[in-house]
Amino acid sequence: MSNIYQNALDILTASNLSGIVFQFARDMKEINEEVRAQGGGTGAVNEHPVCRLYAEQIAWLSGAGSCSSHRSYLRAYAECEKKAKEQLVARSD
Repeated sequence: MSNIYQNALDILTASNLSGIVFQFARDMKEINEEVRAQGGGTGAVNEHPVCRLYAEQIAWLSGAGSCSSHRSYLRAYAECEKKAKEQLVARSD
């Protein structure tokens, strides 16, 4: 399994829109599994921090600019950083 949180952080400097979209599609399987395991539904999937970061980069590269709520971006970024580190530590044990 890949680290979806680290993937989301990594795409923030990516410039290949098709590569981002293809990776997002691969990560959506794990996002859905994670959310469903926690009892969440479509809304929780849509608002997942990984989805937020992918959406930001897709919007930026497609010329739509930055997404409107900077606070939600900062929350998503912080959550992805935290979870990426947790997964890295868990895999090294």
